[in-house]
Amino acid sequence: MPLASLFDPSEAALLDISDTPPTRKLSLFDEIFTPSPTPDSQPTAAYRKIGAGACGAVFARGGNSEGFAIKLAKVSDNTELWNDYIRHSTISKNFRRFQPEVSIPECHFFVPKDTPSYFANNPDLSKAATDICHMPTDVLVTERIQPLPQSIRTFLIEKYCPPAARESALNDPANDDCLVRVYLGSHSRKPSSGMKFFSLRNFKMHLDQMVDLDLDIETVAKRMGAALVVMHWAARTDARDIEFVLGSSRKRSTPLAVDAEELVNMQPKYTGPVGYTHDKCVCRTTQMWVLDFNQARAVELNDDGVAKMVDAFRLNDPYYPRPLRSAEHERHVWKAFVVSYLQASRFALEEVDEKLEGGVLELPRQFILGVIELERKRLELRRDKEA
Repeated sequence: MPLASLFDPSEAALLDISDTPPTRKLSLFDEIFTPSPTPDSQPTAAYRKIGAGACGAVFARGGNSEGFAIKLAKVSDNTELWNDYIRHSTISKNFRRFQPEVSIPECHFFVPKDTPSYFANNPDLSKAATDICHMPTDVLVTERIQPLPQSIRTFLIEKYCPPAARESALNDPANDDCLVRVYLGSHSRKPSSGMKFFSLRNFKMHLDQMVDLDLDIETVAKRMGAALVVMHWAARTDARDIEFVLGSSRKRSTPLAVDAEELVNMQPKYTGPVGYTHDKCVCRTTQMWVLDFNQARAVELNDDGVAKMVDAFRLNDPYYPRPLRSAEHERHVWKAFVVSYLQASRFALEEVDEKLEGGVLELPRQFILGVIELERKRLELRRDKEA
């Protein structure tokens, strides 16, 4: 049963704020028909780095035509990538079960560093990674989250890139790898007008920017809360250092919106894509994704497990809404997150194990209260420093 069906407005009484959310004009989740990759960006293209973090570097073939993201551990003497594989696999299984309306990349397979046949059969990958990773090293192969469409990338550059860097940003191939980090818990800073470099890789979109763009922040917060429920109470992890991003999914689709039953009564007609070419028959949908599970830790359903979840929330707090804020949009986005989280948590716990004792069913509320208390202490500390 999808967790999204559990959102019930009656939970509004949990938080003392108005029930009327701000008006939104733009949806993040529209489908866009886009052409397929150009001939020079086929799977035969060379591997290139499309991202990096503390744990590893991520490679993919040039262009968007191959659907694999290949993460290589930067150093070969730790187990973070194996942990990534374990947690990713466990969380993926539970996402398929509970369908929280947040996408997760398919977790394909893991390659230990002492697998010479793999590296011998992928020499282009080894060549691309040699100057970045200590080869041979562990490898995790997952589905690649497709970047946002060109129209959105151009809009972001025109909207947020200082004029001095705009032309170079528009022409920078690295900006084709555009994923947008969803920061519901932070506000943006105005960039320097003289800035010469602007990157769309892991572009940080803050709450005030989402409000300015009239994005549906309540829906984003609800989906984030439901996804965190699956990671906490179904997969039983603390969700430490995970990321929420906006990216695309790609699927072949037929533009004609006609039910199969209606076809028998129709005269023959053209049912193909606009433009009458095969490469136009690609449907790209902007979706919220969750990724990077290398630091997630297993937890028990007890007070210690909740403490680990609260600590992980603290480390990830740019992504999550924050409590105890005064601005109306901050209060609404926190409310949407909490209502979604608490309602979906009870369902997930009971679905996973119907024999759970009543005390366990209170743990999600204990988690929310722990987050509120953490924020209260942080605000008090800030006030003391400013006094």
